Amino acid sequence: MKKKILAVVVALAAFVGLFASQPVQKQSIQAAKTTKTAKKTTKKKATKKAKAKQISVTYTLKDTTKAKNKQTLAKKTFKVKKGTTVFTVLKKAWKVNYTKSSYGVFITKIKGLGNEKKKLYWTYTVDGKMAKVAADKQKLTKNKSKVVFTLKKY
Repeated sequence: MKKKILAVVVALAAFVGLFASQPVQKQSIQAAKTTKTAKKTTKKKATKKAKAKQISVTYTLKDTTKAKNKQTLAKKTFKVKKGTTVFTVLKKAWKVNYTKSSYGVFITKIKGLGNEKKKLYWTYTVDGKMAKVAADKQKLTKNKSKVVFTLKKY
């Protein structure tokens, strides 16, 4: 009789143990699904932030030395990381000759145009405002900015 009671108790314990472990497994599966969803959401947010940090900038090269009107030589639009310098993008777009000083870079030629002997120099504006610093110091922070480099005689 004791053996029968012991067998019933063991069977009952095994039965309870079997069903008691089932909800735990479901919870761990649910937790794994929640973790995957959270990772996907975090990844999407990171991608959106990366895209939000990208800005569009249009560069235009103009030559005022040959024609009465400002002659547009080239125009390109770039997607760049917010905070990139004007000079960094310029170097990616065209061949640039420059000298360095304690104030920053001094651009002598873009696309082979410029002549110190003839006093032909490049100046630039960002969104219509004349730059107050060298191109390697000027950061691009506004989306859809317009950077215009103009070759002038001084």
